[in-house]
Amino acid sequence: MTDENTRSARQSADDWEELRPRRRRTSVRRTPVPLLVLQDILLTGLVLVVFALFHHVIPRMTADSRPVPTPTAIRSTDGTDQPTTAVDTPAVESAAPVATPEPTVDPMDWRSKFADKFTDTIVQTDSSYTSPNIAITIDKVTLTDTYTSICYVADIYVADLNCFQTYWANGRYSYYGYQSPLGLARDSGGLLTINGDYADNQQSGFLVRNGELYYSDATSRDICVLYYDGTMETYDGGRYSVDEILAREPYQSWKFGPALLNDDGSAKSSFNTSNEISWENPRSALGYYEPGHYCFVVVDGRQSFSRGLTMRELADFFASLGCKAAYNMDGGASAVMTFDQRIVNSPSNGGRDSGDILLIRETGEG
Repeated sequence: MTDENTRSARQSADDWEELRPRRRRTSVRRTPVPLLVLQDILLTGLVLVVFALFHHVIPRMTADSRPVPTPTAIRSTDGTDQPTTAVDTPAVESAAPVATPEPTVDPMDWRSKFADKFTDTIVQTDSSYTSPNIAITIDKVTLTDTYTSICYVADIYVADLNCFQTYWANGRYSYYGYQSPLGLARDSGGLLTINGDYADNQQSGFLVRNGELYYSDATSRDICVLYYDGTMETYDGGRYSVDEILAREPYQSWKFGPALLNDDGSAKSSFNTSNEISWENPRSALGYYEPGHYCFVVVDGRQSFSRGLTMRELADFFASLGCKAAYNMDGGASAVMTFDQRIVNSPSNGGRDSGDILLIRETGEG
């Protein structure tokens, strides 16, 4: 039974083996090593060719196919047309300009500062005079409001303060000394003169002439001081220190007054003088712009063609001239201006003798 069963099982296994598909046995053939090396070389070469094609050849062909910029004519500064290629050029940032320092000017070098006012030789007309040291221009100004007033304005530049001097009648200080306007101009060598401040009849106050001190008393009168540095200042009566003024080296001083302008160059509204002097009168006055630049002003008055100016009108006139300081001198018939040994204005009552003058002259004369 067992043997029969065993045989039956083997027969079944043989039958099953017959039914399964039979696999083909294939033998594996190995490729020789030299052939493998050759294949690798060929593959690497192919990769390099493809890389060169896409990274060098094709981009160059594309760039060569782009249109070339056409030169465009531009207008040059000299009017000719020049070709240029319309290609964007990066802007070159220019260096910031370096400021050139202004030359230092000596404030006392008026010859250089006012060089355009002076001339190398003397040039003179009926109303002007220029030289290497002096520049004078005289203008006649007519002021018309309710009344008419004739003013003579001498604009003055000096290269040397010694060109601006004062002179006593008969050449020396004396109590109540007098001389005619033309005599004063002749003896002093003054090219341009106006009368002074009637100081010859005053034996007090603060008084300096051409650097010489005569009196050193502070009084209630306004005074005017011209210093050696060319600056000019006015001081209200009783509000100045003689010692402080002397410490600054005064060159000239006057003590008639009053002062006409405030510190800012505006006209004063009240004046340190009597009502009689404040009324309309012939006037003589001194104005200051800056060191080396001054003006003399004389106003005709008490005549049918010229009434004269009140003190306020005189102050307004100096403010309109642009002066920084101004000071009233003796007026009335004493108000006289001379130029080149002739009287310029029309003095009241024909004028009168004076004890002193302000003058502009060439240095080394007189």
